[in-house]
Amino acid sequence: MTMRHFILFFIFSLFTFNLCRGNSSREIIGMNTEWAFFRGDVKNGACVDLDVSKWIPVNLPHIMQLEAKHCGGNSIYDGIGWYRRYFKIPARYKNKRIVVTFEGVMTNCEVYLNGEKITEHYGGYMGFVADLTGHINWNNTNVLAVRVSARHDAYTPPGKPQGSMDFYYYSGIYRDVRMVITDKIFVTDPLQENIVAGGDQFITYPQVSKEQAVVQIATHLRNQTDKITKLQLLSQLCDSTGKVVAKVITPITLEGQSALSIEQKLTIDNPALWHPYHPSLYTLNTQVLKRSKVVDETSRQIGIRTIRYTAQEGFFLNGEHLYIRGANRHQAFPYVGDAASNSMQVRDVINLKRGGYNAVRVAHYPSDPAFLDACDRYGLLVVECIPGWQFYNPDSIFIKRLYQVGRQMIRRDRNHPSIILWETALNESRYPVLLAQKIQELAHAEYPGDQMYTAGDYLGNADMAPYYDVLYKQVKNYPKNGDVMSNFLEDFISIKPVFTREWGDGAGIKPRVSLKENEEEQLRQCYSRIEQLNGNGYFDWCMLDANPNMGGHFLWSYNDYARGSEDETMFSGVVDMNRYPKFCYFMLQSMRDKSISQPGLYNGPMVFIASYNSSEKFSSSTKITVFSNCDKVRLYRNGKLIGIQTRRERTPQYRFVVNKGGSPLFIFDAKRYEKGTLKAEAMIDDKVVATHSICTPEKAHHLTVDIKTDGIMPIADGVDMLPVYFKVCDKNGSLVPDSRHKIKIRVSGEGVLVGDTISRIGINPQEVEGGIGFAFVRTTRKAGKIKIEATADSLIAGETEVLTKPDTSPILEDGLHAPFMGKEEDNVVVKPSSWQQRILKMPRLKIASVRTDGNQKGYPESNIIDNDDRTWWIAGDSGLPQTIIVSLEQPTYVTASRIVFQKDSSSYKHKVETSIDGEHWLELYQRECTGWEFKPMTVNREIKYLRLTIEATSEGRAGLGEISLY
Repeated sequence: MTMRHFILFFIFSLFTFNLCRGNSSREIIGMNTEWAFFRGDVKNGACVDLDVSKWIPVNLPHIMQLEAKHCGGNSIYDGIGWYRRYFKIPARYKNKRIVVTFEGVMTNCEVYLNGEKITEHYGGYMGFVADLTGHINWNNTNVLAVRVSARHDAYTPPGKPQGSMDFYYYSGIYRDVRMVITDKIFVTDPLQENIVAGGDQFITYPQVSKEQAVVQIATHLRNQTDKITKLQLLSQLCDSTGKVVAKVITPITLEGQSALSIEQKLTIDNPALWHPYHPSLYTLNTQVLKRSKVVDETSRQIGIRTIRYTAQEGFFLNGEHLYIRGANRHQAFPYVGDAASNSMQVRDVINLKRGGYNAVRVAHYPSDPAFLDACDRYGLLVVECIPGWQFYNPDSIFIKRLYQVGRQMIRRDRNHPSIILWETALNESRYPVLLAQKIQELAHAEYPGDQMYTAGDYLGNADMAPYYDVLYKQVKNYPKNGDVMSNFLEDFISIKPVFTREWGDGAGIKPRVSLKENEEEQLRQCYSRIEQLNGNGYFDWCMLDANPNMGGHFLWSYNDYARGSEDETMFSGVVDMNRYPKFCYFMLQSMRDKSISQPGLYNGPMVFIASYNSSEKFSSSTKITVFSNCDKVRLYRNGKLIGIQTRRERTPQYRFVVNKGGSPLFIFDAKRYEKGTLKAEAMIDDKVVATHSICTPEKAHHLTVDIKTDGIMPIADGVDMLPVYFKVCDKNGSLVPDSRHKIKIRVSGEGVLVGDTISRIGINPQEVEGGIGFAFVRTTRKAGKIKIEATADSLIAGETEVLTKPDTSPILEDGLHAPFMGKEEDNVVVKPSSWQQRILKMPRLKIASVRTDGNQKGYPESNIIDNDDRTWWIAGDSGLPQTIIVSLEQPTYVTASRIVFQKDSSSYKHKVETSIDGEHWLELYQRECTGWEFKPMTVNREIKYLRLTIEATSEGRAGLGEISLY
């Protein structure tokens, strides 16, 4: 051993012990507290000596205006807001690099320090870095000011106006903000560096097997000094116990004012491979050493795994086939929109895992880093998406920003083992083939090798196919008879791996159901969805479990959510907006493997009775439905056996579902109704492994208060959130699901009720839905007890308590400033009730007759005027144009019309005309829209006839759901 190697070995050994213990040199300081906010624009809002006495004191994450739970119809705040954070920094940091990282600001923003503009950013779903180095005032308080605009911006993806979006752009600084202080020699940030496949650390796995794995690390260093510097880069890997399992040190010479990427490799014998059912993680610690001094250090958790897709068999993880059962998730919550704490991101992952899913599609935008970290930790596969929804802007600015957000998404999230697919298509949008080609090229440039897979939507499938590695639809020909509820196996081809990216909404007997609806309505959603899983669904869902080439699918959706395009909340979730489960949650839970348990999350076997046993309905008498993944189910009523059913005997009705690892429904006929207790026992090898009981709800008696911690102890950091459920129960403790009681909430101790006293949003007091109330409680910065109480007229009050733990992470201290005396509702913007909402509340005019050019069997023209959007008329042939004429009994003044086209995903070019006599026609409008765009349109004239001419469709035959006149 030479003297040089001996010295390197000595340094390596000296720092090995402390490295896995995290002896960090860089400082990461929280900045989520002590902000001031002003709703509206402010002249010279970045000015240092601005009067802020009327500004509102806020903590982050923050929405610029709290909103009601059901806030659809483009009613949320979409204006300007200003944020300010005052701070001082000790003089010892004068020679350091100082940056502020923003994880998400919706939608566009400008950042100022002490009145000087530092940077600007476009787009709310990716973070950015504001470099304050060289701009700090070392003698006085500094003022960081952020101007946020939530106004419509067609140049920033997704780009579609909020009023026609299926979801919302909730406004504000809605994710974490941190100050990062490092030496002038440092490991870079991938969002600050504009380097293809570069910045920070890029970790890949060129060799993976059960016997051995190679971890390849590319670390990007920057030297902002003028001196040539000799360094050592020390990386080591620690297992879950903290034991060092691999290490490497590399000498470096870094020129002044330069950057360099250093490659290192670590070899691990008998690695613990990452898998959704055993998500083994290692800790990679990297130190930049200058002689014996730690110049910079990073620490991250990584998972070793390999992925592969095939056209015939689907997805393989670590060489083993895995069928994907996933759901789509929107990041919005009641009242706070997207501005939920990190713990709420984690709870969603836990809830998805417990719900039987092994994957999630984060539709339709990059998710919060805390959500992705939790997916790594708990084992939830991820499809990550670039921002997009039914919109494309050919302007070069939009395209440039689209490319940029695609690159940054991959750079930020490439090291997550949970991410297995990158959706590089603008969801349900039409755009040039060249755009698809360019995004495919940039994605593979950002993530070279065979572990990058991109996914594309089905629109333009034939031309786009070469530019996506995985296809969401592979329909060669649309069904020969035009029946969208049919499937023809010969129409499915396996040229590439196929997944269904959305299923379960917009078709079937009950695609959407709210908590307010009874158990029979909830069951209809379940019956509909299991039939769809079994292959009897909307044709472009590709038959789901019945398709032999299907790699997996993603339910639409995990959670209910409000949307800009419609007044009514989208009730497609298996959980409410507040994450309380519906019956369908448990049906999909029964699709998980009974033999797989994850300690701390769930035990594999499950059983659930989908009934309240509340009245003489089919759900509590002749069609009592039980969900279970076990071999046998016994059902009892009041101690008497109703029946026994086995998985084997139930399988023929759901063969495709069972063949893909799912479970059938167990449906019992009790012959008659009898109130009391239903009890189900699930068995494996004739042993009871899971039970579930429900009792007939009696008269409402008391309230219970349930804090859903999910094992996550709340932190007294001033920003953590606790989800609290308030349940109306009978004297036996059973939920009373038809209760509409109004409850009052009181929070005391070290917690604050979010939105307290704001009658506009209906939190306190609030009317329960399905017997359930919900609110968020935010912690203070002092650890201690939080007490939550709930009262309601004629009910016994409920209460509970929880302890918060001290926050040990560093927080940037507040600077000197005048007190912020503003109130939460200052300058609140209440949009008038939308015209659409007012129209839909009007009675529909009775349409006397409807006439078409012909219809397909089973889809008559009478369905156009039956007041049901989900019954369809389909043209008798594929010819175009197709003409539909509806007539009133007599000439009538009509305020508005509403036309619902048949297919959500298809585009319809059409013309609408009106007439008094049926001979002379006056054009009302011409437009092209998809089946999603079914808002009322202005008429404001006297008519007797309305003529709709469908001139072109993007695919399939012409079809309608409904024509209504008001």
